[in-house]
Amino acid sequence: MNFESFVQLVIQGVNMGLVYALMALAVSLIWNAAGIFNFAQGDLLTWGGYVMLTFCNLLGLPYYVSFISSLGMMAILGFLLSKLYFYPLIIKKANPHIILIGTVALSVIIKNSVLKIWGAQAQRFDHPFGNTPIHFGKVSVMPYQVANIIIITSLVVLLQFFLRKSVTGIAMRAVAQNSIASSLMGVKVDQIVAITFSVSTILACIGGILISPSIPLTANMGGTLATKAFAAVLIGGLGSFSGAMVGGIFVGLSEVIFSSLFASTYKDVFTFTLMAIVLVVKPGGIFKAEISEKV
Repeated sequence: MNFESFVQLVIQGVNMGLVYALMALAVSLIWNAAGIFNFAQGDLLTWGGYVMLTFCNLLGLPYYVSFISSLGMMAILGFLLSKLYFYPLIIKKANPHIILIGTVALSVIIKNSVLKIWGAQAQRFDHPFGNTPIHFGKVSVMPYQVANIIIITSLVVLLQFFLRKSVTGIAMRAVAQNSIASSLMGVKVDQIVAITFSVSTILACIGGILISPSIPLTANMGGTLATKAFAAVLIGGLGSFSGAMVGGIFVGLSEVIFSSLFASTYKDVFTFTLMAIVLVVKPGGIFKAEISEKV
C-alpha cells in the first residue's frame, strides 16, 4: 500500500467514523439525561434519511430547504417520543430493563413503518456535493467525504458550545449530573429530557442525510450503523462526549484499514474484537464519563 492509498483510506475511515461518532453522541446524550440506552437510535437515523428523501425527491424541494425541514420534523418527533413514551416510563420508575425492551420495540415499529411507507427497495436522493473526485496531488477524495468531515466537525464544535455556554445546555449537563438536585434548583427535568431527545434525534437525522452518498437508504440501514455506533460508545466510554468522538473515528478507521488489508467480510468481527479487548483492558472505555449512576 503506497502513501496516497493510505491517505485515501484514512479520509474514508474518518468520514465513516464521524457518522458513527454522531450517533454515539446521540446515544450518550440520552444516556446522560435519562439513563436510557436507546436501541432505536439507528432506526431514527433511517427515518431521518427517508424524511429527507421525501422532501427532496417526492416534494421536489431544494436540498438545503429539505435539510432544514427534515431536522425540524425529526426534532418534533424526538420531543413527542420523550413526552408520550419515554418520560412517562421514567416518572413511573419502570424497571430499566423494561425501558430497554421498550427501545427495542420502538426500533421494530420504526423499521416496519419505513417498509410500509417507503418500501423495501434501496433509494437515494441527490446531494449538492457532486460526484467528481477532488485531487490533492495524487490523492483523490470524493467531495461528499470532505463535506461530511467539515459539517460534522463544525456541528460537534457547535454542540459543545451549546452545552457549555447556553442556559439550556447547562441545564442539560446539570440533569446529566444529578436530575434530583437539578429539579430542586428549579430545572424542569421533563422539558430538559424532551429537548435532549430532540437534539439526539436531530443528530440521528443529520447522520442519515450525510451517510446517503456512501450507503443507499434501506429499512435495515440504521440497525447496521447503530451496531458500530454502540461499539464506538463502549470503546470511547458510555456517557463521554470526547469518548464518543474518539470511539467513532477509531471504529471507522479500523474497519476501513482492515478491509483494505484483509477480507471486508470480516471487518465487523475485527471491530467487535477490538471492542472486547478495550473493555477487558479498560471496562469503562477510553474516557470514562464522570456521571452519577442512573437508578
